Amino acid sequence: MAAWFTFTVAFSTTLITQVFGAGVFEIDLHEFVNPKAMLANGDSCVPAGCRTFFRVCLKNYQAVVSPGDCIFGSTVTPVLGTVTPVYPGTDSLSSSPIQVPVYFGWPGSFSLIIEAWHSPHESAPIDTNNPDMLIGFFSIQRQLGVGSEWSQDSQTGVSQTELRYSYRFVCNEHYYGESCSKKCMSRDDRFGHYTCTRDGQLSCMPGWKGKYCEEPICLDGCSERNGNCSRPGECVCREGWQGPFCDECKKYPACKHGTCQQPWQCNCQEGWGGLFCDQDLNFCTHHRPCVNGATCMNTGQGSYTCTCLPGFTGVNCELEMQECDSNPCRNGGVCTNLESGYTCACLSGFEGSHCEHSLLPCGDASCFHGGQCRQKDNGRKLKKREL
Repeated sequence: MAAWFTFTVAFSTTLITQVFGAGVFEIDLHEFVNPKAMLANGDSCVPAGCRTFFRVCLKNYQAVVSPGDCIFGSTVTPVLGTVTPVYPGTDSLSSSPIQVPVYFGWPGSFSLIIEAWHSPHESAPIDTNNPDMLIGFFSIQRQLGVGSEWSQDSQTGVSQTELRYSYRFVCNEHYYGESCSKKCMSRDDRFGHYTCTRDGQLSCMPGWKGKYCEEPICLDGCSERNGNCSRPGECVCREGWQGPFCDECKKYPACKHGTCQQPWQCNCQEGWGGLFCDQDLNFCTHHRPCVNGATCMNTGQGSYTCTCLPGFTGVNCELEMQECDSNPCRNGGVCTNLESGYTCACLSGFEGSHCEHSLLPCGDASCFHGGQCRQKDNGRKLKKREL
């Protein structure tokens, strides 16, 4: 009666968590059939059956696969099962495939040798040096790209043995690319702030830039020349600069009426002078001291003169003049201030703008030197000297 056995591989090399190779060649054994329970040399494993384990050898691509060094790597499983009459065709994918670490860029092609061996005693060590314990030999050479998809294969060996399995090559963590030769480890520390894309390129986290994403992106609008930042979104001003975007220079501390284009300058505004721009050179404009329509003229630092309109006086032309105060009317005339100027009301016998002319009747006195007296229209007579 023919005999089969199926198994799920429980073996997983622990080295894979300790190495930093480019990737891993994985083999998932689905089913091994040894209907005659025989070894490759024709000997039988009965009555106990063949206690089967496997040796996997991975090497460079060869047109004709030959024994020899396993250049890419090799591994040996523990005993996985014994030939017993079970239903054939059972397909149970392994949750822990056999793994062969590869420490260089995957070349895209390979040769694979899978050997089935018999361990005669339960206490016997795993031994692949005794050719008499070989059950079967299976080999393939293939092209294989990097990826998570499994490739299926099925082969027949001596004594009608048959092996069905699948394989793939996947990159180790932090390795990317068609040959798993590009290394990228996401990080978020002082050496960089980035994640890795599917092809192993650096992708800066938000707020960071630079070859290794080590440069923070400052506040939008922050002056690249006058500001900087140690964290994204900051704008820390360099000495001598201020403002939310570090684009405003700082004046000299004592500067009063000045500006700056560069830090610590004190460029005086119009009308101001001195080292600290605190000397008023345009007192008239800044203070407007003259009033009542007077004209102001700067005469030096902080000094001025006011030219008053008629009718006003004082340092700032703040006083309205009372022209009658100077007693301009003569001969007892009465002075009256007007809005512009004054007028004199003369006593009887006087006339003129200041009552400076005397009026007498013609009969009151004789005209000297031959003068002739004539009567005026107002009934008075003017003594007038005519020469």
